[in-house]
Amino acid sequence: MKIIAIANQKGGCGKTTTAINLAACLGKKEQRVLLLDLDPQGHSSIGFGVYNEEARDLYDVFAGEAVIEEIILPNVFTGVDLIPATMTLAAAEHLPVTREQRDRQLEPHLVSLRGRYDYVVIDCPPSMGLLSSNALMVSDLVLIPVEMSMLGLNGIDYMYETIASLRERHEREIPIRVLPTLIDSRTRLCREFLHEVGERFADEVMPVMVQFTVRLKEAVRKGVPIISYDPTSPAAAQYDRLASELMSVLGPVSAMVEEEAVAEEEEVNDAEACLTTAMTLAFEEARTRLIENGRQQKVVLRFYGHAGKEVQLAGDFNDWIPDRNVTTRLVDGVQEKILTLNPGIYQYRIIIDGEWQEDASSRERVPNFSGDYNSLLHVEEEHEMLSA
Repeated sequence: MKIIAIANQKGGCGKTTTAINLAACLGKKEQRVLLLDLDPQGHSSIGFGVYNEEARDLYDVFAGEAVIEEIILPNVFTGVDLIPATMTLAAAEHLPVTREQRDRQLEPHLVSLRGRYDYVVIDCPPSMGLLSSNALMVSDLVLIPVEMSMLGLNGIDYMYETIASLRERHEREIPIRVLPTLIDSRTRLCREFLHEVGERFADEVMPVMVQFTVRLKEAVRKGVPIISYDPTSPAAAQYDRLASELMSVLGPVSAMVEEEAVAEEEEVNDAEACLTTAMTLAFEEARTRLIENGRQQKVVLRFYGHAGKEVQLAGDFNDWIPDRNVTTRLVDGVQEKILTLNPGIYQYRIIIDGEWQEDASSRERVPNFSGDYNSLLHVEEEHEMLSA
């Protein structure tokens, strides 16, 4: 049984959303999963539509009034059981325990579950008190979701300090992975923060990032994970990839997983290589500029088959702002996008009636952080694109 703690003392970073959807994606991969809600607000319980303020939670277990098997809610989703949380759980901070026992109250209660589950996903509260410390002490890996903001980066620093303190106090290794969330790579500020995350935590950043989308909030409102609410959305693909990556990092936990790991090893390695390439491109802002004599070139992209639709163009040449510094004209029913660029290689996407997508007519593309692809545009001296 592998235990993953989703933790960050900063709220609003996508922690509970990650816990809900990671558990669901692991369950869909035929893993036996227990989602442990340690947040007294009960947001993971709400996310699966099973919140009940009268439910028993871990407070009852810590107080000796129940055993952990008695408070499990079975089958809240495919392959997923849930230990709920209520406001009563907050009182666990004040239970009379010795200092030596304080960080280890949860550990003995999980022993009886080791043959029952492949993974335990723990949704920690947005604070570093007793509940979070207990989760960190039993975890095989701590996943820290971080939003792209200065406060988000400061939250990572605080988490590292807390985990370092626990490591020293209990002489226990606690692996860390960082998951960038709420990504909007169209903004320069977001890309700057991604670059900083890559520089500061390069060895521990997951090769998966979760983009901002209102569909995740809609899914929570419906009480279902995103892979059930909108399985074709980029966020669903990103959380599915996150589950696969963590299974790879933590290693197989059953014979079935071992067989799948052998069969899919080459595919996983290829995916990791592509994602690493994408991260390098973003973190290093990798676009080459082959400027000769300082001359810019007129570039014309022509889009066929979109009559009556709004077509926009965004790329690293205009800070991913649709149609910024782009001239549009309609010629014989064909939409043309005209822009002036220095020679070099650029990444771009097209937006058709508000939907971002790669240019299907482009032969070259690179993976991006949303789980999709960006098209590549090569601009040479005296070069004009005839079609796209």
